[in-house]
Order: sequence, then structure tokens, then C-alpha cells
Amino acid sequence: MSQPAYGACKAALVHLTRTLEVEFRPHGIRVNGVAPNCSTPGEPSHVPAEVTTHAVAPEAIAAVIAFLASDAAAPVSGAILPAYGG
Repeated sequence: MSQPAYGACKAALVHLTRTLEVEFRPHGIRVNGVAPNCSTPGEPSHVPAEVTTHAVAPEAIAAVIAFLASDAAAPVSGAILPAYGG
């Protein structure tokens, strides 16, 4: 995938998350996104190796999603939460 297409796709997902949040907010539905590190299929080849060698475990991404689904995240909506593992 080319750089412009990859960037446009990621930007589209951010925009979709935020517009869905506005659409569903009146119904009491929260919409958030999770952005794992850039070690994803189709990642650009220019990403430095030191970034891609620390892939986030699926359990770490699941933990962010579990948080967002919990009552503790009730005030969070329209956000894109990074999941870089730490």
C-alpha cells in the first residue's frame, strides 16, 4: 500500500470514529477508537525498526478495549486511545 493511501485510510478511521460519536451521543452510545502501535499489516516500510520490534501483544489491546467498555470510561467518547504497550 502506498504512503498516501495508508495515511488516508488511518485518517478516515479517526474521522469515522469522531463523526459516529457525534451521531450516537444523543442516544447515550459512546464511540471510541483504539490505535495500536504501527506494527500492523500493511505498515509503511519507512517506519524505524526500533518502533516495529516492540509489537503490542493482543492482550494489551484487549485491555484498552476492556477499559473503554467499562464504567470507568463512561466520560470518554470520541477518543482515539493509543495502545503502545509500555
